[in-house]
Amino acid sequence: MNLPTLQDKLTSLSSTELIQFLQENSTEIASFFIFLTDEQLDRDKYNLQNLCYDFIDTTHFQQNRNTPEYVALLTLFVQVFEKINFNGVISYIQPHLPPNSVISHRLKAISHYKNMGSIKNYVEIFDIVMQSLQQASKYADGDEIVEDIIDYYVSGCQDLMGEKLLSFKSLFNTSTSRQKYKILTHPIITEYVHHEITEKLFVEFIEKKIYLPSPIVENIFRQQILDKINANQYLNKYEKGVIRANILKYGRANFTEPYQDISCDDKVELYCFFNMRKHFFTSYAIYEKIYASFLENIKAEKNFTFIDLGCGSLTSGLAIASLYQEKEQQSLSLNYIGIDIAESMLKKAKEFTQNELFSSDSTFKFYINWNLISDEIIEQIVSKNPFVIFNASYLFASTSLDENSLAKFVNKITQRMNSVYFIFQNPDRADRNQKYQNFKKSIRIEQEIDKAQTQKIYYKTQSRSKYKPSSEFVNYEILKL
Repeated sequence: MNLPTLQDKLTSLSSTELIQFLQENSTEIASFFIFLTDEQLDRDKYNLQNLCYDFIDTTHFQQNRNTPEYVALLTLFVQVFEKINFNGVISYIQPHLPPNSVISHRLKAISHYKNMGSIKNYVEIFDIVMQSLQQASKYADGDEIVEDIIDYYVSGCQDLMGEKLLSFKSLFNTSTSRQKYKILTHPIITEYVHHEITEKLFVEFIEKKIYLPSPIVENIFRQQILDKINANQYLNKYEKGVIRANILKYGRANFTEPYQDISCDDKVELYCFFNMRKHFFTSYAIYEKIYASFLENIKAEKNFTFIDLGCGSLTSGLAIASLYQEKEQQSLSLNYIGIDIAESMLKKAKEFTQNELFSSDSTFKFYINWNLISDEIIEQIVSKNPFVIFNASYLFASTSLDENSLAKFVNKITQRMNSVYFIFQNPDRADRNQKYQNFKKSIRIEQEIDKAQTQKIYYKTQSRSKYKPSSEFVNYEILKL
């Protein structure tokens, strides 16, 4: 996709033709906007501005302005204009958006602190901004609302001084505010507030593309996640914002305990809907970075063992199998060992083993603790599967983790093997990563293939989705042991 093509299509096609074009090319159009370089933006910013004006002024836009395809396109325009501070264009777009759309609520909040002029009344507009973003969070699936709150917080920290600055900072940390605006309990926001981070951190893309599920994965998502969510009508019982904040606790839920009338199994189903799919794509993107070495080992050894520490619902197992299936056009044969403290997660993980991503000779074993894995099983790993990947997704954020015990388990396997990789994923927070640093001191590391870094991906949970892509941050490291 390129700018001349967009200019031609947006201004020449009929309404029906344009909607079809936007549907059929949604991913390519999103990629064009999201991955515009600074050089391209500087060169084409006024052409993009004029194209947006021309599109809004067309008769078919005025007649179909609330269609999801048009709203998604305007949202992409807004993202570009936010990058280059074209606030006048954003103000022009805002009245043309459906009042209850995510982007409309976001812009209502942003306009208050971006356009305040010389009077820096960040404290006075706090409730207005937060109410709008809280409303947007009911519908948004990605981290964009969190990014908006961080932008507001950082802007205030940079513009204010003295007592005014202290008053502004305190608003984000009072029990009243955090109770009223649940999204303030999000761990990323908490990190900024508690550690007094006063500038936005630049984050690179892990890869300049939008990740999409394969037909097989999309079918798995539909049958194992969406159909069950719809059948149990979870989303009719609770608002999305309540589920994220109260039930799933923004990824920190305890899946060994129910929540009111929500059982442990129900909590896992909600996790799969809200969190599993985005974690699938971050894992997929990380494995793609070592795929050449992975494939070389697979071909040499025929089979391998994937030890999933804190396996959850088999998210990472599905990701690596999907990557292999898409690259090689065949099912993956593996010896999978999943370890998770929550029986409800292991129950769901077992359901996900029954699909065509895994070959019929794959084996699956599940444990609630690595200390329960017998010496006999470890001997089988060492003798029959000389290629091993340890995967630890969000494990080291656990307060109950005994990293020394884990190191002993890992060393017991790696000391007798040559081809072992360790994949680490965790929140980008120093207090959540200290256990990982302790763990690294107790294991033998041959090479840091990818040193710890935070990057961003864009993804769609449905390949033909008419909506703009979601985004997710991932902090990861790849080690060879």
